[in-house]
Amino acid sequence: MLNKVCVLTIKVEDMEKALEFYTKVLDFEVSKHYGENIVSLVHNEIPIVLEKSDEENTSVSQKVLLGILSEDIDEDVDRLRQKGAKVLFDESRPCPPGRYNVVEDPFGNQLELVEFSNFK
Repeated sequence: MLNKVCVLTIKVEDMEKALEFYTKVLDFEVSKHYGENIVSLVHNEIPIVLEKSDEENTSVSQKVLLGILSEDIDEDVDRLRQKGAKVLFDESRPCPPGRYNVVEDPFGNQLELVEFSNFK
């Protein structure tokens, strides 16, 4: 079932400026750096991730991406395609916690499916 939110990703153009805001203004703490482009923040509930992205690859209307937990991403992606959902990638892609893919709702909002395979 794809009904559990597991991560909230915030797309940013400037990681240094984002870290300054989220840590100095909002008082979040950095949990972990995944290279230069992905930083997770300490949060007791749903993890919050800052992800540096190019302006050309970031939708003007969507800077926050909801991550939905998938126990078996291949099975879930196949099922979503059978139901007519628009899945963005032919193959799920690697990410620090495992693999992910993106599905769009009828309004063009993107939802990230995340499988935590690197922690099993």
